[in-house]
Parts: sequence; C-alpha cells; structure tokens
Amino acid sequence: MDKKQRLRIVKTIIQVGIAVVGIWWVVSKMSWKDHVLAILPGQTMPTKDVVLATDHATDSDLAYQVIDPRTENTITLPRDRVINEPDRPKMILFDQRGTLKYVVGIDLTPDLKQARKLLVADQPTGRVATWAPASDFPSYQISVPHPRVQIGVLRMIRGAKIHYIIAALAIFPLTILITSLRWHELLKALEIRLTVERTFVLNMVGLFWNTIIPTGSTGGDLLKAHYVAKQTHHRTRAWMSVLVDRAVGLLALIILGGTMAALQSHIPRCRQVAIASAAIVGLVAIGMIVFYVPLLHKLSGLDFVLSRLPMQKQVRNAVETLHILGRRPLLAAGALIVSFPVHMVVITAAQLCGVAFGLHLSLFYYWMAVPVIVLSAAIPISPQGAGVMEYFAIKLLEPQGVTVAQAFALTMSIRLTQIFWNLTGFFFVVRGGYHAPTQSEQKQVEIEDEDENSETENPKTEIQMTNEIQNHP
Repeated sequence: MDKKQRLRIVKTIIQVGIAVVGIWWVVSKMSWKDHVLAILPGQTMPTKDVVLATDHATDSDLAYQVIDPRTENTITLPRDRVINEPDRPKMILFDQRGTLKYVVGIDLTPDLKQARKLLVADQPTGRVATWAPASDFPSYQISVPHPRVQIGVLRMIRGAKIHYIIAALAIFPLTILITSLRWHELLKALEIRLTVERTFVLNMVGLFWNTIIPTGSTGGDLLKAHYVAKQTHHRTRAWMSVLVDRAVGLLALIILGGTMAALQSHIPRCRQVAIASAAIVGLVAIGMIVFYVPLLHKLSGLDFVLSRLPMQKQVRNAVETLHILGRRPLLAAGALIVSFPVHMVVITAAQLCGVAFGLHLSLFYYWMAVPVIVLSAAIPISPQGAGVMEYFAIKLLEPQGVTVAQAFALTMSIRLTQIFWNLTGFFFVVRGGYHAPTQSEQKQVEIEDEDENSETENPKTEIQMTNEIQNHP
C-alpha cells in the first residue's frame, strides 16, 4: 500500500467519523416521545423535557398525563403547570422596578400571540420561581413562541402529511434540467461541443456518483469532468467548466440566502448570515476585479504566484479558460441568474417538507435557513454532509421554536429528496455510452461547428447576442 492509498483511507475514516459523531450528537438531543416543560409537584422551577404518557396531547388540553422523571410514575398535571418555553435560553428582562429577572417559563394564549404571565427567577438554575403578569415587563415582546406540547419523532412521522412530501419530490427534477442547460451553455462558450442530451446524461452520471462516493457532493463532479475531458481535446477547459459551474451555483446560493437574511436582519441569526454572505460576495468581487484588470493583476503579484504553481501547462490553460469566460460577461451573468430558480425550487421543496412535518417556522425564514443548510452540505468533510447539515439546521432553527427532531427531519428531507433523484442517474450509468460520443452525436457536433464558423463569418449584433443568451441562459 503506497502513501496515496494510506492518505485516502485516513481521509475516508475521518469523513465517516465526522458523520457518525455529528449524527450521534443530533440523535442524543432528539426526543422520540412528546414532551413538555412542566412544573412538577412540590416545585416552582420548571423541568425540561418531561415525557408525556399519551401521544395525542394538544396545546388546548386542560390536563396532561406525564411521566414524573423522579419516580417514573404517571401523574396528571393541570394545564397551568404545563407551560410554554421562553423565547431563548437564559432570557433576561428587567421589571418595572429595574430588577433583573431570568425568564424560565411563559403562559401564552392558545393562539401563541400574547403572553399572559411570565415565570421568573433570580437565577436561571435556582430553586424558586414566581409568576408575574406580563405587564410587569414592558420591554418583553414575543419573538419565538413555543407550543406547550413539543412533538416527538414518533408522532411527527405518524402525522406527516405525505402529499406535501410528494409535491416536494415532484418539483425537484426542475433543478436537474436547469443545471444541465446551464452547464451546456458554459461548455459551448469554451468550444466544447456536446449536445444538450449528452450534457444531461453526464450531469445525471455525476449526480449519481455524488450520492455514492463518500466525498459527498464533489466526488461526482470530478468524475463528470473526467468524462467530459475524454470527449474533447480541451481537457483543462472541461475540468474548468465543472469547477466554474459549481462556483456559479454556490455564489447564487450565497447571494440568495444573504439577501433574504438581510431582509430579516432584526433576527440575530439572520443578521449573522447576512454579514457572512456579504463578506464572501465582496471577496469574490475583489478577486474577480484583481484577476481581470491587467494593472491590478500585475500589482497584486498574482502572476508571480501563478508562475510558481506546479503543472504550469494546466495552470496556463485554466487562466486562459477564465479569460475566455471573462470575454462573455452576459453568459456569466445569465449562468448566475438562471441559478436562482434552481435554489428557489430547493427552498420551496424544503418548505413543503417543513409543512409536512409540522415545523412552527415562518415561511420567509426558510429562504435564509435552507441556503445555509444546503451550502454546509457542499463542505466535503463528511458523506452527504451528514452531521454537518444537522448541526447548522439545529443552530438556525432551534431558536425559532423548531425542535431538534423537526430540524433533523427537515435536513433528512432535503438530503433524501436530492438522493432520490440523483439515484435515477444509475439508469444512465448502467446504460453506458457516456465515455465517448456516438457517431450521430459526433455528426451533430460537426454541424454545430459549421454553424459556429458561419456565425463567425457573419457575426451577430450585440442585441441579437443578448437575446440569445436571455433565451438560453
């Protein structure tokens, strides 16, 4: 076994280890049965995650049967002793006299829109808590209402609305069609003449291997680039087309998520995402300006850095490829714009799954959270982003009243919806024929080359080129 093989094995072990630890952490925080925040007999401070003895309790019940964690016996608690959780952990407020209090529980109206009383304590982990009218805390406003009954995994699965999940599955193939067309246009701009059908097949093959290969959402891209490179003498351009296609898609995802986060900047998590997104987009813009402006390119020392990289032939070809695309700004803009509908479909599918599993989440909040969750899956540190997606989902959704189980269900829905359609690429893998062009496709390529030559002899006007790009982004 050589050094490369050992490194590959170590890398795989680390990736699987990250996935296992991440999933274990998520599962350890999940509750399989319904639970509540309850004030047990003989106590004034509430106890978290008290398991319900029944699986049909609702927020409007007048009494609740719970399992006392101290004795494991089933007891009945009146409604006023099963309370709503605070908006956030260690929530601090000042009463009318300026005294600092920790909010450890809330009594909300049935519609979850108003607070009648607040359960407050001098210390967040003390033994004594007292009820106070909400009017004693004029600065308090409900930001994240939590229902009394926190639905567990088993009940959530049983009560899932299947028709919403089917709708999510039905709309997802639009993403594959759009990304195939986007990649086809990038290939055509780089003088790699493949038919739309062959581009679609190669894209499906890549998506299939993205699902199978442990490296997650990048392994299939490498194979896709390899297959394209075998069908053209522009091998570096083939590799770069896949890289640029992936980069454009991720940039559009960051822009969309960052914009939606900025529109909800009053929410702390959204504000953080908006700032991070703006920083990334700003760095990308600066990098492109430095690369494409000759004077800045020279002054920045980028030429010196590039000249010191290994595989100089491939580096020069890669730089040439980027300059070819740089001379087609409308194409680049079209590729970016057409990426937004792709992510909009993914977010809509996630919303449908969220409704199916009963997430108490603003529909507008999805447009910030889902891009971050999906983006985390692109980090190749675990298979299919396992553990990583769940971590980000919990951090983003739990402060909004979503349980760990519901956050896990949402990430699994996003992942499994994509995997379901990616696995249909197995048909194209088994059918084969994607390693080299067929005779009919080669003939079609020659016809397209002749058309391109005629266009060179009779160049189109700027208006015609703009219309063409808009019709075929």
